[in-house]
Amino acid sequence: MSNDQSVATGPAHYRLTVKAIREETSDAKSFVLVPERGEAPLFRYTPGQFLSFRIPFQGRNITRSYSLSSAPGADPDMRICVKRVKDGRGSNWFNDHLSAGARIEATVPSGRFVLRDRDAPLLLIAGGSGITPCISLLKKALLETGRQVRLIYANRDASSIIYHNELELLQKKFSGRLDCVHRLDDRDGFLTQEDVISLARGWHDADTYICGPAPLMDMAENTLTDALGDRAYIMTERFVSPDDDVAKTPDATQDTGPQEAPINDFRLTLDGVDHMVPYKAGQTLLQAALDAGIDAPVSCTEGHCGTCMSALKSGKVQMATTKALSKRNLERGYVLACQSRPCATETLWLDFDL
Repeated sequence: MSNDQSVATGPAHYRLTVKAIREETSDAKSFVLVPERGEAPLFRYTPGQFLSFRIPFQGRNITRSYSLSSAPGADPDMRICVKRVKDGRGSNWFNDHLSAGARIEATVPSGRFVLRDRDAPLLLIAGGSGITPCISLLKKALLETGRQVRLIYANRDASSIIYHNELELLQKKFSGRLDCVHRLDDRDGFLTQEDVISLARGWHDADTYICGPAPLMDMAENTLTDALGDRAYIMTERFVSPDDDVAKTPDATQDTGPQEAPINDFRLTLDGVDHMVPYKAGQTLLQAALDAGIDAPVSCTEGHCGTCMSALKSGKVQMATTKALSKRNLERGYVLACQSRPCATETLWLDFDL
């Protein structure tokens, strides 16, 4: 997901042991992971979160983030699923080189693709390996709440369905609460706007979570936003890999003035507390916050995972990349703190309490 991270500003990495590997489909494997003795408390997680892994590649380290498909109430150990991607550096390394008993370095769990504490129905829209955080959310909702759940899961064909048996068992066990709708390209065609509207009918009050290929996520999010307006509660989880040849270009939605403006500090809100953060030229807003000892959300530090997404309440910033943000998030004034530098001298206020 990114190059090796700076020790000064990036998160700490810990060793995990690969306890077991299971083939889920012809191009996807699950990896069961356990932390070192004494470090288990660091890896307590909330369903929907992810781990960022440090992977050796051509004499250096790269970072890739993968969502946890396990849930603490249902599974004894952490589990991720990695689907092979053509020319994918991280995904192919996992599938070709990682074996049971091996050790790999990862950050502690992170991410905001988690359930809200309320009783609303839960609508999940997943495509391909996007099922990984969705099945984690699904298990938490079924096991720990009384929520009704509908999963719309799109795949190429029946053989591409990840966690097919597990989903069938859950549907049988929670037949009165779980509705699992499989959409197969070879049978049904690609999922369309009309399909989303039809399948979401009667679920307008649901909390909606979407994960999968970018075109599917964009289509589903835009469709539901247009249909529901301000009533829509929609969360997306998107990871952008350097394998996608993403150019780091300034965000066109932001001011096109100078790359950086001379400011001395900025306001930052986190967990209901306001901080005045000293700022030095050349820093990103996230670097400045971490250097000031603030426990701001951080994972990849290169704009690929969205962990440091925050609301820009005032001021203007220039972002090196915005690929981890959806169009809707950009329109709502959200930024990536790890990619943001001030580009105007007016008072800047960054709010992590979304």
